[in-house]
Amino acid sequence: MPNRFSEQARAPTPGHEPAAGAQPGLTVATKLLIPPPPLQLVVRERLFEVLEGAGQARVTSICAPAGMGKTALLSSWSEARRQSAALCWLSIGAEDNDPARLAAGLLRSLRVSGCLRADGILGRLELSRDIDPERLLTLLINGLGELGAEVVLVLDDVHQLTDPAAVSMLGFLVRYAPAQLRLVLAGRTDAGLPIERLRVSGQLAELRAAELAFTRAEVSALFADTLPELSDAQLDLLWSRTEGWPAGLRLAALSLRGHPERGRFIDELAGTDRAIAAYLRSEVLSGQPAERYDFMLRTCVVDELDGDLAGALTAAADATAMLAELERTGAFVFAIESRPGWYRCHRLLTELLRAELAHLPKQDVLALHRRAARWYVAHARGEQAIRHALAGDDWRQAGELIVTHWLQLALAGDCAAVSRLMARLPIAVVEADPELAVAVAGSCLCNAELVAVDGLLVGARNARDEVPEPDRHRFELTLAAVELHWARLRGDPRGAERRARRLTRLVGASGGPAGAQSTALRCYALFELGSTQLWGGSRHEDVPVSLERALGNLERALALATEGGHDYLTLECLSQLAIVRLLADELQRAEELAAEALKLAQARGWSAAPAAACAYLVSAAASYRRGETKDAERQLTCAARAARTVEAPVGIAIGLQQALLMAATDPPAARRAALKLRAIRATCEQLDVPRFLALAVDCCEARILLAAGDTDRARRLLARARDREPGCAELLVIEAAAELGDGAFMDAGVALAQVLDRGGIRPAVLIEAWLLQALVHHANGTERAASSALERSLALAETESFRNMFLQGGTPVRELLERHAQAGTEHPALLEVLLGDLQTDVELDGKLPEPLTECEQRILRYLPTMLSNAEIGAELFVSLNTVKTHLRGIYRKLGVNGRADAVEQARRLGLLPCGIKRPAVLARAARTPGAAGPAGALTRRKRAAR
Repeated sequence: MPNRFSEQARAPTPGHEPAAGAQPGLTVATKLLIPPPPLQLVVRERLFEVLEGAGQARVTSICAPAGMGKTALLSSWSEARRQSAALCWLSIGAEDNDPARLAAGLLRSLRVSGCLRADGILGRLELSRDIDPERLLTLLINGLGELGAEVVLVLDDVHQLTDPAAVSMLGFLVRYAPAQLRLVLAGRTDAGLPIERLRVSGQLAELRAAELAFTRAEVSALFADTLPELSDAQLDLLWSRTEGWPAGLRLAALSLRGHPERGRFIDELAGTDRAIAAYLRSEVLSGQPAERYDFMLRTCVVDELDGDLAGALTAAADATAMLAELERTGAFVFAIESRPGWYRCHRLLTELLRAELAHLPKQDVLALHRRAARWYVAHARGEQAIRHALAGDDWRQAGELIVTHWLQLALAGDCAAVSRLMARLPIAVVEADPELAVAVAGSCLCNAELVAVDGLLVGARNARDEVPEPDRHRFELTLAAVELHWARLRGDPRGAERRARRLTRLVGASGGPAGAQSTALRCYALFELGSTQLWGGSRHEDVPVSLERALGNLERALALATEGGHDYLTLECLSQLAIVRLLADELQRAEELAAEALKLAQARGWSAAPAAACAYLVSAAASYRRGETKDAERQLTCAARAARTVEAPVGIAIGLQQALLMAATDPPAARRAALKLRAIRATCEQLDVPRFLALAVDCCEARILLAAGDTDRARRLLARARDREPGCAELLVIEAAAELGDGAFMDAGVALAQVLDRGGIRPAVLIEAWLLQALVHHANGTERAASSALERSLALAETESFRNMFLQGGTPVRELLERHAQAGTEHPALLEVLLGDLQTDVELDGKLPEPLTECEQRILRYLPTMLSNAEIGAELFVSLNTVKTHLRGIYRKLGVNGRADAVEQARRLGLLPCGIKRPAVLARAARTPGAAGPAGALTRRKRAAR
């Protein structure tokens, strides 16, 4: 390091204090103080653990863009740290680019902390205006070597050091710091330090933007005190839109406090929000040189870019170096780890830049999109090329790209990305090209814009002779695929079957597609046919036959989709197969298929895609049947959002489940649900809905009318429905429930006998029938028969986790179950859970200082059973780690240390019912692995599934 001062540092004589005027520059006192943590502090234990565990590294680097919470993390860590080492703090400013001032600031930070001995080198060192920074730094390092205890020196905002001499000085400190000194360097850049050398030597610990971003749990903690009324979905959206950026989340929280339409604010939150935009402009953009800002502005039209694409957009010769520099300087540009050489800008900054791009002349913006389109064409990126050609108003190129790539995009589930932009195509351009007209018709189907579809398809068929011969086969394939989908949405099974056969012939014809596209089209034909057979059947068709046909085609389609790696088609097949299994009352298998579908949808960003609608519906129906109404409500909300462009019967099925869920609350809600059913029935009367759905409408409406207390209307509806479906077991069971409610026990028994004496009845119907039979026997005073009927109902319910019919039975069912619990049962686990759920009069908030969450309540009800933690997780479809996490929360809130104590305390507080008597044979069986009882039943169920 070059010397700037000729004089060397002088050690003062004992008792002599240097004059104030001799100091090389005063350090602002507040720069030496640890800043206070934010008022709304989120304790980030996961990051504290990193900082505590980094003690073996000589240097800890916290490098991230503005607003990532670097200073807040260090200030809160300084308060919570468990280490005994002294902590010194120096906030770096632009004035510290003077090496003498920097060296003086380092020494003063050590002195303020109290870690220096008065008689040591550093305690006696005199600061004077003519001091040599290199000499001072050497003395500082030597003096630290005298210390017996560790010292942590935090240098905040090290990116402020830009002068080469100051940077070199800091590098000198990093290189020669003694073992007693641990450096923590925080800033937006690495300040030119030898990071790579430290990393290779294992002497560096790092925290970067990815680690500093808030997790979902930390977002909840941030808003818990100030805005506790925000829903999980709203918090998810805030987390997603801000990418966990702490400053963005805090700014959003401030804006939300007095906002009259919080939901709308969250939905529309973007980088153009006034507070967020002001922060980004002042902290990120204002410090950028003009050429770098212009570079960011012109490259924001694309979501991801490398040096080649950036060069094509800006004509910059050094685009690759510019991207690397933007990332290095903390300009909210991040390297994409999975794609070396590629970068992306933070979502909020991208939105702000695009808003500012709109101030450029329109032709300049169009030109940028056209350049991007040409680059994507040259690199075989069809979707992006179409999107930018359309955004650039390049109709000729856009049309050529659409007819070439649209079918492939549709099969991959990617057509939605360009469908809205396709609406910008002038109608004259569309009508002049039959292939383009077919693609636009398919796009309209994707967006539920059905009015123009017939006209476009008719025009395309009439002009098919105008399609050049080399493109004729591609045109026919696309036309057949779009017509097949149109037949499905119209609910036309026969038309779908004809078009599926035609599409299959075209795929196999000479000159047809080969390889992956051929497999995808065959899969697509089978899927569309199976879905149409499921949802498009007539109310006069036999349900088992139509379901069997649909099942066969959907399973063959799934096999092709899985084999060919066609993920979107796999998602569609899994969702529809889940519906088929649900209709067969195979609840666990249906939920497994739905869970697999939703996992795939989440991984690929298709959570709101139409293909996921049926998976959400199945998950909601399964949750409802288990009595988990909040989960069912969340899943139904997702289903309704995703079902915009699916078959009308799917929307009807979602509406039925919503009405049932509403009616389960109380009679007033049931009366509102009855009104909803009237609208659904009116829709059904305009359509030829499948028979299972028509019957479901009758059954749901009858149940809801009974729940609303309108028994007369329910009876009239049941009479009409029985005339149409004289042998329907579910209608007989609902009729028995109506008779039982009126006290007509004999008539209820007659109706139930017609169900219980028959075979081939669906499990859900049988469970309810045996439960009602138990109530009839109990009312007649035949308790042994009542107990036997209830045991049969519980045995069936345990197999597929059906619980809603017990939970909605009210006081009579609860009293029946309580009596049965004392008499003894072979299904104690299920009975414990049911009685726990039925204790609706228990107010948890008044029992505990901190109430149990919904998930904790569900797990608590399983604790008295013989199920292991893993088996509880299997019952609730959650992982073992999730169960353990909730158990820790339960134990903490109940003030206990183990499972047995938790059960005892919960019963003492009234959170669990009294103990359940088990037969002696069951107690013996419980000691035999895989024997009778809930754990044994679970083991047998899993073995059967395998």
